[in-house]
Amino acid sequence: MNHLAHFRLADPDAGLIVGGFLGDFVKGRLPSTYLPPIDRGIKLHRAIDGFTDQHPIVKQSQRRLGPDLRRFAPVISDVVYDHFLARHWQTFHPQALPEYCAGIYQTVKAFDAHLPASINGLISRMEQHKSLENYAQPDTVERVLKHLSGRLRRENPMVEGFAGFLHHYDALEEDFLTFFPDILGFSKSWQEQHR
Repeated sequence: MNHLAHFRLADPDAGLIVGGFLGDFVKGRLPSTYLPPIDRGIKLHRAIDGFTDQHPIVKQSQRRLGPDLRRFAPVISDVVYDHFLARHWQTFHPQALPEYCAGIYQTVKAFDAHLPASINGLISRMEQHKSLENYAQPDTVERVLKHLSGRLRRENPMVEGFAGFLHHYDALEEDFLTFFPDILGFSKSWQEQHR
């Protein structure tokens, strides 16, 4: 799951939302130096990633991208699933996506005194460029894959995942629509068990 999905799976709890956003950046044991509600959100993020990584539908999506992308398929599928979540947003949330995203940006920014400058800068850039809202556009998938590819030290074929995404678009969309209710149920259950 990428940013949009982690936000959706954490809401409406502000600590879970912020921790879900930090989940990709915080490594190591918990509790961390963050507030306890944020640590709880990081734990949820990790639990969601673990559930997702083992799910047969997600593995099926990753196989669709082909053997040459096997190593990068988990990252590519996370980005692709955010696209389909944005496309089918009204199926999974009653609030319109632009209003929802505006609220998410404000929720994270309300914790700015507790977050590193790099995270505050990232959420401000995301708000400025409407990053979450733009996931509904297929070219955003290509742009995100190029960005992620450029962050790796070695040359890599991650951007080629965009062609696989377009080629298998309908099947990947069906995978997402089958999977997302499962992860929603998992997140709800986890939150109830970890109050």
